[in-house]
Amino acid sequence: MKKCIILLFFSFCISNFSFSQDANNPIDPSPTIGIFNRNYADDFMRTQIIANMTVKEKWFVRLTAEQQFNYNSDNQFKSVGLLVSRLFQTKDGKHNFGVGGIVSYIDPNGMAAGVNVVSTSRVGKFKFITLTTFQMGNNISTMEFDPGIYYDFPKGWYFRSHPRMIFDFESNVNEIPVGAGFGKIIKSTGLVTNIFLEPQYDLAQNRSMFYFGAKFLF
Repeated sequence: MKKCIILLFFSFCISNFSFSQDANNPIDPSPTIGIFNRNYADDFMRTQIIANMTVKEKWFVRLTAEQQFNYNSDNQFKSVGLLVSRLFQTKDGKHNFGVGGIVSYIDPNGMAAGVNVVSTSRVGKFKFITLTTFQMGNNISTMEFDPGIYYDFPKGWYFRSHPRMIFDFESNVNEIPVGAGFGKIIKSTGLVTNIFLEPQYDLAQNRSMFYFGAKFLF
């Protein structure tokens, strides 16, 4: 059932929304589908599938699903979530932000819900992106903070530093990665592909991480 919902959402994104304008802006008015992988040393890898879209430049919608691939044991389904945020923009169009809600199923505890804040700002060739969520449920109290910095180079290349920080207030097991990497935007007829690599180090768990993925804009 979960797989069917995700596939239907992706199909809806592709068929109903306009072409991409900015390959590194999650709240740009375009449908995107991405596969994001985080390799945690020699222990496991977590893969997120993320679909983003902006409706009429006023509502940002994101659907996520996450699976953990363990190297020495059975794999684990982690979560699926839906985020909706009402968007606002400054008069010059350089700064966007939104506030809204999020609802998730987090295995094994169950349903959780909370609030989110998103923002993007462009200053020259620099771009600053943030996503913050806070969710609560049965034995669930978690916050995610994703601060991103991007700098554009010619020919589609760009610098990036965009960690995903997770704070679990129930278990007190946190992830605070820092790192930097680069990416490449490849444009073709009707499709934009954004690939990236970003080595990271988790300050909370004292372990190396490797963040890589691809995003497709239609």
